[in-house]
Amino acid sequence: MIHKGFLISVFGLMLLNAVAVAADPYDYAARWRSWNIISREAYVDGVTDGIAEAYFFTMENVGQDKVRKKPEPPQVTKVRERLFVRDTRNQICEVITGLYKDPANAYIISLDMFFLARDKIEGKDIAKDIMDARKKAMENHRLNEQMKNK
Repeated sequence: MIHKGFLISVFGLMLLNAVAVAADPYDYAARWRSWNIISREAYVDGVTDGIAEAYFFTMENVGQDKVRKKPEPPQVTKVRERLFVRDTRNQICEVITGLYKDPANAYIISLDMFFLARDKIEGKDIAKDIMDARKKAMENHRLNEQMKNK
């Protein structure tokens, strides 16, 4: 016969483990690793296509006069430079995989990782941006936990 104290201890440990797991931030690296190459490429294609569609829709409906202006206004240049993916599209999956190998990057949101990978491929120094993305991921997690507890 199983001792009552033993069952209470096991139940308590299971409960603590469930609470600890529930409180962990979402592991985007684990999700990325679970996808095969076709799924990863589909994600990158979807993000790239979505960015282009949103940019062109916005420019057609909001800023036609600014987009066509020469020289291009700084606001348009800033948005275009931030969003567009140039000739790096085929390399992004590999770079994201490499960045997610660092356990400290596991909670970085996939879209943020997409832009970090693009910038790294383009030769930009992304060290500060990685630190910012890690902080953002923890802040998002904290805010999500606060909302759940309300």
